[in-house]
Amino acid sequence: MFELKSVNIDEAHSILLQETPPAVLAVYNEPFPISEEQKETYHRTGYIKLSKVLSGEALNHARRVIGAAVLLRKESDKRNLAEKSQYEQSFLQCGYLCWDFPAVKEFVFAKRFAGIGRDLMTVKSVRLWHDQALYKEPSGRITDMHQDISYWPIDTPDSITMWMALVDVPVSRGCLYFVPGSHESGIDEYVDIFTNPHIPGKLKDSQQINTPLLAGDATFHSGRTYHGARANQSEEMREAMTVIYIADGTTFTADDARNATHKSCAGLNDGDIVDTKYTPKLI
Repeated sequence: MFELKSVNIDEAHSILLQETPPAVLAVYNEPFPISEEQKETYHRTGYIKLSKVLSGEALNHARRVIGAAVLLRKESDKRNLAEKSQYEQSFLQCGYLCWDFPAVKEFVFAKRFAGIGRDLMTVKSVRLWHDQALYKEPSGRITDMHQDISYWPIDTPDSITMWMALVDVPVSRGCLYFVPGSHESGIDEYVDIFTNPHIPGKLKDSQQINTPLLAGDATFHSGRTYHGARANQSEEMREAMTVIYIADGTTFTADDARNATHKSCAGLNDGDIVDTKYTPKLI
C-alpha cells in the first residue's frame, strides 16, 4: 500500500488547501538563465542536468504539495508492490495532477521551468503537454529504456521533459540514465514498456549515463532521447515530478501506434494545431 512517511490523508487535504507563499510563487516565475554552452550540450547529447533549479522554501513547498497530491490520488490503491503489474512496479504514475490540485498547477505552470524548456529547445514559446509525478517505491524495479515521443500523437521534431528530483536520487534510489546522442541516431522505435519492454537492437551496446540528482536538481531531455531509470534499492520512496513541454505550433496526428487518450488531445482532429484547455501556452 502506498504511503508517505511524512504525510497522512488529513494532512494532505490541509496542505493542498493552504495558500502558496508569495515568496514561492516569485521563485516559480523567476527566470533561470541558460548559457550558450548549456544549450550546446543539450543539443549535442539530447539531455542536460541542471543544479538547484529549485531550493529552499520553494523546493520544500513543492515537495509537500506534490506528495500530498500523489497520496490522495493513490489512497484507494491498497495493493503491495508484489501484487502490481510489472509496469506498475516501475513507478507510481500520477498524470494531470495540475488539473485536480491548484497548488500543483502553480508548480506545473511555472514560467521558470517553461523558460528553461523554451531556451533549450530554442523556440519562441512552449505549451504544456502534460505533467506527471513519478514516484518509485522501495524495491521498485527498473524503468525500461524508451523514447518519450513515441507515446504521444503529436507531429513535432521534438518535445522536452523536465524531470525534477524532490529528494536526493542517487543511483541506488532509481536515478535516470540517458543514451547520449540517441536523439539524433535516427532510431525511432515504439517500445511498449507496458507489455513488451526491451532495448532496441541497435542500442543494446550503447553507453548509458547515470544521472544522480540532489533534491531540487532537474534534468531536461529531448522526447527523442532514449532513457530509463535504475531500480530503487533503497528503503525510501524516490520522489520526482515531471513536466513535458511542446513548441507552440505543434500539430496533432491520429497515429494508431500512439496513445491518443491524453487529455491534451481532447477535441483534436488529425492535423490540428495543439491548442486546447489542457495545453496552454506557458511562456
